[in-house]
Amino acid sequence: MLTKLSLRRSLPLLLGLFALLFSLLLLSIELPLRSSAELHNWRQHSEQTLALLQSSLADHLRQGRSEELQTELADLGSLANVRWAVVIDAEQRIIAATRLGLELTSLTGLSHTDLARHSASTKAHWLAEGGERFLALYPLDRQGSHMLLVSFDFSEQLLLTRHNTWLFIGEVLLLLLTLGLVLNALYHLLVTRRLAAIEQATQRFTHGAQDAHAEISGSDEISQLASSFNLMFEQLQRQQHNLRESQKLLSTLIDTAPIGMMVVDHELRVEQANPAAAKLFSCTPQDLQGNLPQDRLLEGGCWERLIQAPASSNLEFTTLRNGHEIAVEISMTPFQREGERHYLVLLRDISDRKLAEQRLRFLAHFDPLTQLANRHQLQQRLEQLLAAGSRLALLFLDIDHFKRINDIHGHELGDRLLIEIAERLKPLMPPHCLFGRSGGDEFVCLLEGAERGSAETLGEALLAAFKAPFQVRQYHFNITPSIGLTLHGGHPSSASELLKQADLALYAAKDGGRNNMALYSPRLSEATELRQMLEAELRLAIQRDEFELFYQPQVDPTGKPLAMEALLRWHSPNRGLVAPNDFIPVLEDSGLILETTPKIVRMACRQVRQWRLAGLDLRVAINLSPLDFSQDDLAGRLLAILTEEQVSPDWLELEVTESALLSDGPAVRDSLARLKQAGLPLLLDDFGTGYASLTYLQQFHFDGIKIDRQFVADLPDSTQSVALVRGILTMAAQLGVEVIAEGVENERQAAFLLLNGCQRLQGYYYGRPQPALMVNAASQA
Repeated sequence: MLTKLSLRRSLPLLLGLFALLFSLLLLSIELPLRSSAELHNWRQHSEQTLALLQSSLADHLRQGRSEELQTELADLGSLANVRWAVVIDAEQRIIAATRLGLELTSLTGLSHTDLARHSASTKAHWLAEGGERFLALYPLDRQGSHMLLVSFDFSEQLLLTRHNTWLFIGEVLLLLLTLGLVLNALYHLLVTRRLAAIEQATQRFTHGAQDAHAEISGSDEISQLASSFNLMFEQLQRQQHNLRESQKLLSTLIDTAPIGMMVVDHELRVEQANPAAAKLFSCTPQDLQGNLPQDRLLEGGCWERLIQAPASSNLEFTTLRNGHEIAVEISMTPFQREGERHYLVLLRDISDRKLAEQRLRFLAHFDPLTQLANRHQLQQRLEQLLAAGSRLALLFLDIDHFKRINDIHGHELGDRLLIEIAERLKPLMPPHCLFGRSGGDEFVCLLEGAERGSAETLGEALLAAFKAPFQVRQYHFNITPSIGLTLHGGHPSSASELLKQADLALYAAKDGGRNNMALYSPRLSEATELRQMLEAELRLAIQRDEFELFYQPQVDPTGKPLAMEALLRWHSPNRGLVAPNDFIPVLEDSGLILETTPKIVRMACRQVRQWRLAGLDLRVAINLSPLDFSQDDLAGRLLAILTEEQVSPDWLELEVTESALLSDGPAVRDSLARLKQAGLPLLLDDFGTGYASLTYLQQFHFDGIKIDRQFVADLPDSTQSVALVRGILTMAAQLGVEVIAEGVENERQAAFLLLNGCQRLQGYYYGRPQPALMVNAASQA
């Protein structure tokens, strides 16, 4: 019942019930106990008084002092609770009394026999007369001849005791009431009021208030409960906020999702649909609600297929949108909603994916630029023919110097040229020939069942097709191909082996002067193996420091050496002194030149430092490979070596070929600028043999140029050589650039060059390349 009441009412009710129960307990226990105790105390006191009086009265009787006997009885009668007192003899006559006129039998209600029986006893007796009255009988001698009879009435005392008990109970009740009121006030202050604050905060939170906090101070359990309540409400508010934001975000995501979403009921009718789903069918979401989505699909029985398929399985269908068929991917996932089965339907427009798949299938087998078969399709077809044991011929066609076209005119123009080449060559392909582009500027012809004669005929036709120039926009390109040919007679072989053979034949055609065709032979494989062996030996040579620098002088018009060009030589333990043309191209092709160049620079630095310490005012010219500019921070690496070897930058010269400048990239520009700024003279080597040399002179600020030996060889007999060399010298003089002529082998060449103002000359006429020791000996001589 108490749980149905509020705490404000239940506590006073509990206190009242407690007070009532306490009062009943006091009345039922305390009042009888106090009355009994008071009665016992008065009786005990009276017994003590009578015991003393018994002796005194017995003495008065023996002495016959009747007056004293009467006096003491009078004193006894004056005591509280004593109604009357008499002394009787053996004949039960009253010999003394507290007042006159007392009748013994009427007073005691005892017969003579009872009195005689009590008189015969030598012990005192207390007889209850009813209520709170008692009759005390005390013998005054041993013979029982005299007896003291006293009547007591304790009712007044007991009444007073009851009155005091009631006062005590009233005081206790008043105290309990006061304490209850105080406890109720404290309980209200400490408990109910604070709990009510929590309840009010709960009501505010229930009604959506944002300030649902219970402001309760203290550190007791209710304060901790309020703190936990506030923390819980803050968390609930955050969770509600997050939930609202999540719902808002989910709604936004669903509405903005590129994937169509629909919820359909058990009858397969649309209950909800997002804009993406409506867009698939060129309608609004409201148009879809209540309709059957399958009515908008072209295939029949599509919904049955979706229901029977595993959950979330993707099936492809076709629908109409704006009069055009589009491919859609649909999946259905069942779920329960309000006890009924529903489905989440996801729809995706996969038209772009279908087109992409078609594009990927095309790209997997065809070159996107020329629309020819790509390397993958060529290799697949080659493997099929080899597995069938067919005879075939494989031609590799590579465009000579195509990289220069890309570097000069750009890759876009280069791609257009490749398209023109493909269009010109396609009509030349015979039946049962697969013509494709394997990558870059390489084309492949795979001839099924071809003999050597027919394959060579096709190769010649391909070479002939390049005699007429190709026109791309306003440019005319006279280009040539190199073709490698390999034949397969049906014996076991692999596709990779045949491709390798055709590649070797192609390199043989390039080594043979380009613009021709080479047939694969086992000798080419042997040459490749020899080249690989040479490359392995060169790797060991770098590790073992088997390289040495020879020096060829560059002299002034008086014949005095001004600089020494450092030329690399290899002392092989097995091959002896290897000619530069036999190993330097391998260093270049394999990339080992990147490891060799730092060693060359360091050896040159040490040598020029020795010459300077010996008093020889010579500079050392060092050749940089085009590959050197492909590494990171070339300038930093070279300048670090100069610092380590304590060599001044102006003691060296760097010779750069035009092929190193073809890329004209930021790395080349930055490296040359930093080397120039550090004080290293820069020379443009092989001037006139490359492309756009005048542009390089303008862009890179070279200190000098070297006329290539092919222009010097025919001097002074060739009018063309004379004109070219004079033009170079005149131009250099106007630009303030020093000119070094290399390949000077006779006096007539030297005289012509000196007469036309060439500042430095180099060649066998002035000295062959020789070790540093021989240079030292010649200088001392």
